[in-house]
Amino acid sequence: MKVTGVTAKYKAKIGSNEILIEEAKNEKGESIYIFTSVKGISLPNGEKWTPKTDDAKDLDRNNVTEDLKKNFRKVVQLL
Repeated sequence: MKVTGVTAKYKAKIGSNEILIEEAKNEKGESIYIFTSVKGISLPNGEKWTPKTDDAKDLDRNNVTEDLKKNFRKVVQLL
């Protein structure tokens, strides 16, 4: 599966975990959700890398689609 574009980015804090949620489209035009745990990684050269979250909106569970709510609940249960 190939991601052709990201239509929206959200971030949410669940306990001590910060989650980045990307709403994307694949090559068939289907919506998919990409959930990423935001953690810093130390690179071999000593630098620290974290996923870019400054362009993500805070997740407002009242203003998202039912499909995203359902998938978000499943992810939270796994944490």
